[in-house]
Amino acid sequence: MLQILLKFNKNVLKVFQSDKVEITIGRNSKNDLQIDNLAVSNFHARIERSQDKYFIEDLLSTNGTYVNEEKIVKCELQDGDTASIGKHSLTFLLEGGESGDRKLSEIEMAETMMLETDKQRELVKKAEPSFIESPARLKVQEGETSQDEYHLTARLTEIGKADSCQVRLEGLFAPKNLAYITRDPMGYTLIPGDNAGKLRLNGVSIDKGTALKNNDVINAGKLKFRFLHS
Repeated sequence: MLQILLKFNKNVLKVFQSDKVEITIGRNSKNDLQIDNLAVSNFHARIERSQDKYFIEDLLSTNGTYVNEEKIVKCELQDGDTASIGKHSLTFLLEGGESGDRKLSEIEMAETMMLETDKQRELVKKAEPSFIESPARLKVQEGETSQDEYHLTARLTEIGKADSCQVRLEGLFAPKNLAYITRDPMGYTLIPGDNAGKLRLNGVSIDKGTALKNNDVINAGKLKFRFLHS
C-alpha cells in the first residue's frame, strides 16, 4: 500500500494511504488527495501504479510539480522521494497493495495563484541527515495490548484496531485508525488518524501533527502510553 505524508511548513498535516492504481492530487474536492491551497491547481498531479512501480505525472498544472527539487512531467517514484506541489510537500513511502481504480469523469479549469520559480524550488528542502540515533519507545501504562512496550524504529507507526496497525488496539469499540507516529531526522510527530476522537496528548485533543517530547502522555481510548525518548 502506498503511504504519503502531506506536509506544510515541515509540519505533517495528514497521512494518506491508498492501494488504488490511480491517485489524483489537487485543489478540487473530487481528487483522492485534496490540497486546499490556491497555489495548487484543481487537478494538479496523478500517481499511477504499474507492475509494482509508482509514477507521478504533472497534469499541466500552473505551478508545476517538483520531485527532489527537479521539475518533472512524469517520473518513477522511489521510496522516500519528496514531491513539491504548491506550498505543500509530499513524502512517499512505497509498499505493495491491492489493485483499485479511479478515473476522472471531467477536469474543471480555474484560476490558480502563480508562484515564482525560485520560490517554488526553495520549498523542497535539501537531503536530510540520518535518522536520530536512539529510537523512542511507547510504554503502556494503562490498559492491555499485545506488548508492554513498543520501539518506534519505523518511519511511520500506525495506532488502531486495523490489521495494518503496528500498535494494535483491542475491543469492540476501538477505532480502526486512531493515529500515526512519524520518525524523521527532526524527531517524532503524533498525527491524528481518521478516527481521532479518542486521541489525547497530555490530556488535550489535537487536530494536526504535533511534535512529541520525552514523557508525553498519549491516551488512545482506554489505553494510556508514555512516550520515552532520551
